[in-house]
Amino acid sequence: MIFPSNKAIDRQVERQFRRDPNGRLIFLPVGSNGKAYFVDSKSDEEKIRAFVKMYRSASVLIYWLWYLTFYIWLGTFNTNAHRWMTEAGIASSLLLLLLLSVWILWSLYKQTIQAFTTSLGEVGPDLKSQLSNISAPPRRLQGLALASLVAGIVVLAVAVLLATRRYSSNSACPPKCISTSPLSR
Repeated sequence: MIFPSNKAIDRQVERQFRRDPNGRLIFLPVGSNGKAYFVDSKSDEEKIRAFVKMYRSASVLIYWLWYLTFYIWLGTFNTNAHRWMTEAGIASSLLLLLLLSVWILWSLYKQTIQAFTTSLGEVGPDLKSQLSNISAPPRRLQGLALASLVAGIVVLAVAVLLATRRYSSNSACPPKCISTSPLSR
């Protein structure tokens, strides 16, 4: 069974490869400041494709794990005044761990791509404007991604609204119990 995320990752990997007018395969690394490289051997192409797919999969996994962690933290959020600093500390620690893991993954990507492309020929600036996509990106996926983003924002807004209403109904000072029985007077 092929998951939709695998297809999306395959499309992202495919967008990093183009063809020149002569039909030669060209690799466009992410974050390479516009550099492009000729990929002449099939083994180099397979190595680069496998690594880029592994990088994309790892980045998706990191983001999903951190989103899940954030939503679990958000679900356990307590608005008591004495716990506010603890909650802020947990949130900032989660953010720092996310940024650290993304930075480590990005630095590994840059080092490995640099090692893969040292033996490849660089594409000149005059040829870059003539590159063509291997496969055109489907437009309906962009609409689906936008709809998913909007739906996620709506769900998050509803969750925050429900969480604030749940905690605002619990008052800090309970009302005094007034008894009407004659024994309590």
